Amino acid sequence: MTLRGGGRPRDDKSRTVRGTQARPVIVDKGWDDYLPPDREEIAADPRVSSRATRDYGKGRSGGPGSILRFAFFATVIGGLVVGGLYFVARPIVANGVVDWAAENSTALQLPFVSDIVRGTLWSSISQPVDATDTKSVAIIIAPGATPPDIADQLFDAGVIADTRAFVYESIEQKVTADFQVGRHVVAKSMTVDQIILALTTPPVPPPTVRLTFREGLRIEQMVAELEDKEAHPADPTAPLQMNPAQFYELVTHPSADLIAQYPWLKLPAGASLEGFLFPATYDVAPDTTPNQLVTMLLDAFASHAPPDLLKLPPDQIYQKVQLASLVETEAQVDSDRALIAGVYTNRLDPKKWPTGLLDADPTLNYANDSVWLSSNAIESWVNYTFWLSIKASGPLSQVVFPANLAAYNTYHHAGLPPTPICSPSAASLLAALKPDTADGYLYFLAKNDGSHTHAFAKTQAEQDANAKKYGYTN
Repeated sequence: MTLRGGGRPRDDKSRTVRGTQARPVIVDKGWDDYLPPDREEIAADPRVSSRATRDYGKGRSGGPGSILRFAFFATVIGGLVVGGLYFVARPIVANGVVDWAAENSTALQLPFVSDIVRGTLWSSISQPVDATDTKSVAIIIAPGATPPDIADQLFDAGVIADTRAFVYESIEQKVTADFQVGRHVVAKSMTVDQIILALTTPPVPPPTVRLTFREGLRIEQMVAELEDKEAHPADPTAPLQMNPAQFYELVTHPSADLIAQYPWLKLPAGASLEGFLFPATYDVAPDTTPNQLVTMLLDAFASHAPPDLLKLPPDQIYQKVQLASLVETEAQVDSDRALIAGVYTNRLDPKKWPTGLLDADPTLNYANDSVWLSSNAIESWVNYTFWLSIKASGPLSQVVFPANLAAYNTYHHAGLPPTPICSPSAASLLAALKPDTADGYLYFLAKNDGSHTHAFAKTQAEQDANAKKYGYTN
């Protein structure tokens, strides 16, 4: 019996097995003690049958069955390894081919290269970046731009997912030299083929921003219009780039060089261009500067004002524009303009109206709005309601404004207001140039009957009667 692990024998005498000579006790001497006996020892031991010997030998041999099993196992493992390498390496190899073809377009003449490229890029070619996003995106193709240049611009704009897809399709469609210089409009909802079609057709006309300055607006309302155009562009691909604050600074503090361009324009010290920014609709380039826009407005004033007006001395031109701005805020139909201008002209005549007070409500509204505007940011003007009638607890002559606006209270201060109060139309300018004073009217009021016309009177008694007639008094 062999003792494993250095134990002691139960008996120090040799033991025999079935009459055979006893074998000596073997004491552990190392790893070899654990090795199985060799075949000769097993065969010599009568306790072991010949079949057992044969079975043991069979288990230890490398017979045909074991070889087949090993071959099968090796084949399966090899297949898994090769398959894994294929699926892992294939995208890497394909992308390498695509990158190589992108740098060497002639390689696409090889059918297998073209097939690999198309297969790799197919999703980027056939699928838009965002099928639901139809928002227009402007793309400007410069002279000499190559397909890679254009692809970079498209990718930066988020219109394509892979620049190589655009370049590949351009080459495949043989349109690399057909891209049209100029401005084009595309969208994220377009496929690469649709984008290529858009860029190879004639460019769209240069964009414009439409600015509508209606009659009777004051400068701050024009600024609010510019603010609104910035915030809500009609064409998102071509928004107005002008800074409204810079425009406001220019029109309220015009430079001497600007005024010198118009010999008929003479402003009182510190006065703005109020009254001379002609009301009309202007289509301007998105990058129009404040100076360019102001020049357009002044040029339009010169073009649309009555020719005889500009022949007057500059001082008189300014006075006529002041009067025209009052007419613009009062009249709603052209037939009333000359008569309203006549009323104010008569009140400026000391012989007809000794007080010299114009008693013009719009001048008070102008001053009242100016107080609010001076304490609120330009960005908030777009939400302000201009020209609301002033609320006073007592006589309008007692309404007090800051010193710089006090003279706009024409119930308290005689003569014209210090400046025009809005941009008058050509019809109001003509009325101010040729007021109708023939009937000697000194009063007027809106008829309040839906006709938008006014009733005129020569005396206070007539004015009172009209007030009763049109529902102002009982």
